[in-house]
Amino acid sequence: QTFSVTQAAAPCTYALNPASQSVAAAGGTGSTAVTAPTGCAWTGVSNNTSWLTVTSGASGSGGGTVAFSAAANASTTQRSGTLTIGGQTLTVTQAAAGCTYSINPTSQSIVAAGGTGSSTVTTLAGCAWTGVSNNTSWLTVTSGASGNGPGTVAFSAAANPNGTQRSGSLTIAGQTFSVTQAAAPCTYALNP
Repeated sequence: QTFSVTQAAAPCTYALNPASQSVAAAGGTGSTAVTAPTGCAWTGVSNNTSWLTVTSGASGSGGGTVAFSAAANASTTQRSGTLTIGGQTLTVTQAAAGCTYSINPTSQSIVAAGGTGSSTVTTLAGCAWTGVSNNTSWLTVTSGASGNGPGTVAFSAAANPNGTQRSGSLTIAGQTFSVTQAAAPCTYALNP
């Protein structure tokens, strides 16, 4: 008599190492090792294709590696995304972008009679800022004393009663906005 023995194939089980990763706000790449028995096929797909993509190892059999790329995070809040690989989840956490500020223009000249002006703040949504006068006796913030995200600061300058030019400034989102105001014109009167 002949006996034949048939051994059942090992069940397909999958493991990821590591199962989570972090990337910088500027974006970056990473990878995870896939462990699976020989002959067990798997795929790797991004569940957040707008910013997290599989760059290699989108499919395989047995052990392998899946690599990914994360685009820059322009938000001031941290975000998380996932890849599904062989039914397992790789979680990718990305740091929030830091708040940076710029203003445009950075200076303005005002006539002696006084006047108004403004500067635009450029920053990310969620980034708070303030606009304050450093010369409150004649230079006043009229709108945009505080904001969150992009915005505008408006100001007014009172008439310059002096025969000399004067300078002042606003601090807008940590940046210096310079104001130069012309001197009052000299006037003369003759007595008969």
